[in-house]
Amino acid sequence: MKKIKKLLVVGTGSIGKRQISNFIKYFQIDIADVRKDRILDTEKQFDINKSFLDYKKALKNEKYDAVAITVPPHLHLPVAKLAVKKKSGLFIEKPLGLNSKGWKEIYKICKKNKLINYVAYCHRFIPYLSRLKKLLNQKIIGEIYCAHLKWSSYLPDWHKYEDYRNFYMSKKKQGGGSLLDDSHGIDLVRYLLGEVKSVNALVTNISELEMSSDDSFFATLKMKNNKIVQMSFDLFSRTPRIYIELTGKKGTIIWDRVNHLIKIYKRNNNKWKIEKYDLKNLMSMYPNQAKYFYNCLTKKKDTINNIQEALKTQQIIDASFKSNKLQKVVKI
Repeated sequence: MKKIKKLLVVGTGSIGKRQISNFIKYFQIDIADVRKDRILDTEKQFDINKSFLDYKKALKNEKYDAVAITVPPHLHLPVAKLAVKKKSGLFIEKPLGLNSKGWKEIYKICKKNKLINYVAYCHRFIPYLSRLKKLLNQKIIGEIYCAHLKWSSYLPDWHKYEDYRNFYMSKKKQGGGSLLDDSHGIDLVRYLLGEVKSVNALVTNISELEMSSDDSFFATLKMKNNKIVQMSFDLFSRTPRIYIELTGKKGTIIWDRVNHLIKIYKRNNNKWKIEKYDLKNLMSMYPNQAKYFYNCLTKKKDTINNIQEALKTQQIIDASFKSNKLQKVVKI
């Protein structure tokens, strides 16, 4: 296909390269990174148009239809400010930022100038998560009473090629840690069950991992529809586990991202039904997301997870940090 749209990708670490691998089909891509070695590596892997050591220089010299912000969270806001000033749309890697400050102003500018903006909570594009949402909408287990979500992994295993202690995920000031990075779980709960009324949270470090950011997060959320959700994120589990279990009047559903399963239990027959999926289904979230963003950009159609929508997840993150500090329930 003819590439008529220009995209600047700011940040060419692992997630930047992943996004490039999917966007390259649709965009003419320029890249910006402060590390020359990452630029050279990215140029070897992809057909890159132009490369810059400073994103400010790229935005000064070129005009872009959109900017993909794939740097650590503490840099999201300054990059977004300059991008919208130059009237470029935004693709922002999750989380939105360190906190909610400044993002309402960014969204106002986007809305005023009709700039497409999207925050990459990509799990919404997993086909078997869409299947779960459909089952819940069909009330297959009746009214939902509560949910339990677990999001566990082992940080040193994430990037075998680097010391985890040098990775931004280990650094609080750069926006690392379980709560911010695993906030996919919060977005997932909102996507499936609605908005959150209050949170009671513990954001802490309880393992031997050497990191200034949190290695774990435990919370109870009360939803506006009075459903209760308990969740935990951690970066020290040697066996990855990512799932949500929903309990309803007529049964239980378990969505398992690691084993690619949906398990459905119905009280009326006392049996489990298992739907099996695969890694390909899971990983399709990335190309699905890239295609969706490109279509929104070309058709000038608002996205399902724009800055205004993602701020609702960010506000729960902010409230969780506040709840931990004050040691009490915090209303959203």
